[in-house]
Amino acid sequence: MFKRKIYREILLFLFLFLLISAHKRSEREIRVLLWEMKSPVMLESRGLQIHSKLKTLNLSGMVQIEDIDGNLMAQGKKLGTSARITGDGPISVNGKSYRGGIQIEKFEGRFLVINFLDLEDYLAGVVKNEMSSKWPMEALKAQTVLARTYALGKIKAPRNEHYDVFATVEDQVYSGMEGEDEIVWKAVNDTRGEVLFYRGALAEVYYHSCCGGFTEPVEYVWGGSGKPYLGSVKCDYCQECPYYFWRYPEKGALSAEELATRLGYEGEAVKEVRVMELSPGQRVLRLELTFSSGYKTGISGNDFRVRLGRDVIRSTLFKIEKAENGFIVFGSGSGHGVGLCQWGAKGMAESGKSYREILGYYFAGTDLKKAY
Repeated sequence: MFKRKIYREILLFLFLFLLISAHKRSEREIRVLLWEMKSPVMLESRGLQIHSKLKTLNLSGMVQIEDIDGNLMAQGKKLGTSARITGDGPISVNGKSYRGGIQIEKFEGRFLVINFLDLEDYLAGVVKNEMSSKWPMEALKAQTVLARTYALGKIKAPRNEHYDVFATVEDQVYSGMEGEDEIVWKAVNDTRGEVLFYRGALAEVYYHSCCGGFTEPVEYVWGGSGKPYLGSVKCDYCQECPYYFWRYPEKGALSAEELATRLGYEGEAVKEVRVMELSPGQRVLRLELTFSSGYKTGISGNDFRVRLGRDVIRSTLFKIEKAENGFIVFGSGSGHGVGLCQWGAKGMAESGKSYREILGYYFAGTDLKKAY
């Protein structure tokens, strides 16, 4: 009898192990890291199923999953270090609804909450976060194709073995079902499966808010070798952007002492700022700072922007003028400047251009094709 019990337990373990292992990702499944689990997670859906290597639970209503001494627990049941949760419909996670399913697993000592779902469903929760759904449909379609191309590239080359993308600006901002609306779904459905290719391979794509008149070759922003379709493009369509021209500070000037402190040189005072190198698109690559003490140092245009704040130094397309009481930064555009200019796409769509024409303009030489 004792042997039979052990035999049954072994069979049960093997069954559960095979159940967990049997899940095979489709080519369109994307895994999105929602957050790191620091407190109990509240799940709700019709017909919740929680699968782990230790057991399978069939539950309904609201279920709490928590970390107890390094193990996941649900309804007093130990799940181990990984759990895959599915439902008969969308799953509410801490009050926010997501399509697909939820994976909670341990990685480098932390529990991660990951949403796995179909790529097209993912896009419906992304596009409105990256471009206003009040903008023209052709601009939204162009944005959707780029978001799909980017995401498909991440599925093929994921962040790590556990997830493909972050749900933040580090990849694309994803907010689950709360990011969806009818207009976005139309943009997704009308371009279903469409991505950009270059010479038969998936294209590397980027987009930003406003280029300020010229897009920037990719190699001048992130280094490495350039891409023929990611060069500098003249853009006359983004002049309605509220940040086509900007000034920082909006009034007055940054004092020499404040500028030094903000750049990381507390106790110093900036005497002079010289632009040492510009990109072909006239973006600042390198600056030289001279302080009142006589000390000189170099800083990249991007570091200058980051240290002062991306929300105020909106791009590296800027110049610095010395005023009587300090320094003023005058600039144009917003974002890194590579790839699609979103305000430019809006302008092109308003002038009657199709999403195909918009993509062909900013990514010359690429082919728009269906990946599936």
